[in-house]
Amino acid sequence: MKKTFPKINLESKPKITLAIDPVHEAYLRFLFSTPENSRYVILNRRHDIGRLIFSHIMSGDFNNKRPLIDHSVTFILPVPRTEIGYWLQYRHIYLPGWAQSKITDAIEYEFRWWVKERFRIGYEDERMDQKTIINAILRGLNVRNNSVNFEMIKKIDYRNKRKKEEIQFKKLLMLEKSEVY
Repeated sequence: MKKTFPKINLESKPKITLAIDPVHEAYLRFLFSTPENSRYVILNRRHDIGRLIFSHIMSGDFNNKRPLIDHSVTFILPVPRTEIGYWLQYRHIYLPGWAQSKITDAIEYEFRWWVKERFRIGYEDERMDQKTIINAILRGLNVRNNSVNFEMIKKIDYRNKRKKEEIQFKKLLMLEKSEVY
């Protein structure tokens, strides 16, 4: 069942724009239940990513001109009924460069963790193969199934499997050392 949003003039709401990869944008749209036809991602503070973005917003008296960015995603900010809401409505808001890189790193981390969990469920609970899980993830996020997106998610699974194998190898070494002594 699709979530419906009340008709709100989003143009008058405070906004912040970030450069985010298309797959990560699709993940954020999924997280925040953003309608497909919406230009903006409506941010809420119920999710850690929403709180992280909101916590790094700065305000100033002057409009900071930002350079053009390749793949921009605009977020509509929640306006609390506190002093912070006043600052969001009537001052220029921006994200410093260091905050933008922290946020994109956090989004990538959250996305990787989410994908790893989908693979765990697919492998252990549903007995699916890798290709089926990747296709399901791409379909669920409503992302085009092309070689770039497919390989990106496949690489997450590969690295996770490799890490598990390294842990298993270390366990074998520890068992071997305990038998020798």
